[in-house]
Amino acid sequence: MPSVGLVVSGHPSSLNDEYSLTASVRTRLLLTAAFFGAAFAIDLWTGKRYSPFLGSAAIYGSALTLVPTIRPGLVAATVHTTIWTGFNVVRAYADDAQLGIVNQRLASDIEMWLFGGGLPSSVLQRHFFNADQIMPRDIVLGLFHASFFVVPHVIAVLAWHRRRDVFSRYQKATALCFTVSLGAFLLLPTAPPWMTDPGHMTRIPHHIMTRAVAGNGVGTSEGPAETFWFEPNAVAALPSVHVAVAVLVFLALGSGARWVRLAGGVYALAMSVSVVYLGEHFVLDVITGWLVALLAWKLALNAPRGKIARTRARTESWMAGLLDVVTNDWPPRRGRRLRTTAD
Repeated sequence: MPSVGLVVSGHPSSLNDEYSLTASVRTRLLLTAAFFGAAFAIDLWTGKRYSPFLGSAAIYGSALTLVPTIRPGLVAATVHTTIWTGFNVVRAYADDAQLGIVNQRLASDIEMWLFGGGLPSSVLQRHFFNADQIMPRDIVLGLFHASFFVVPHVIAVLAWHRRRDVFSRYQKATALCFTVSLGAFLLLPTAPPWMTDPGHMTRIPHHIMTRAVAGNGVGTSEGPAETFWFEPNAVAALPSVHVAVAVLVFLALGSGARWVRLAGGVYALAMSVSVVYLGEHFVLDVITGWLVALLAWKLALNAPRGKIARTRARTESWMAGLLDVVTNDWPPRRGRRLRTTAD
């Protein structure tokens, strides 16, 4: 019998669709197994010193492979996390570099000269703080200060879902802000108020946590002994990153409704007041925090749209694109001939 030719043009047949789907799922599962197998092998080879990191990497790669729909969001979260993690790692070791060109008490000396011999933090605490009794205002301002670890990430998530342009600018501004701040931490190490004037200053967040956990906080600072376990570099006060990030939150909310903009402004101002009252930063730190954030936000808008924009786009999409190439089985090309022969 003559050969029978079946010409498939346009969309692939249902048989090809089914085969493509099966091949794609099989490839994804094999890649997932490869991720975990490689992580397990490296973990054994390194004596299980990096188990949490390797396990997280395997889970991350598997999520990108198995669930293509979450890739854009996961890549965006990776960019955001990388910016924050990189900043905190470099900040932790900035004082060990020994690159400082000024005395760590310079900001304190300048502020005492500007305010007639007294630090604003000391003045505020003398009028409003009682070491023997924690007042509601202490807790409220302490919560504003602690919100630094939550609010910026919430804003990033909201911006990603609602305004991708704002999210992109927010990330670029944060990266610029952190870069400038790290330069200052390296060259201008600055001791905070609670460290420069321990006899008249209380680090209120530490005081509150000590009383809450141990019930026997004494309320007075004792220099570097009052650093928190999660901040190995105590001389990174100038500029105030707490304030700078709060200002970026305010600016990111600038395209929202009036009440949203008002809330953002109140948040930035409350953060500015809280870091001074709590003994965490000088007024100079707050001012430079505002200036750095405003400059970063401006530069993030006016960044060149050529090579930098293309590089950013490639950085955000290379993983998703690579996985698409690896895991997808393309349908037959338009006009491809599938022949069967019957005898």
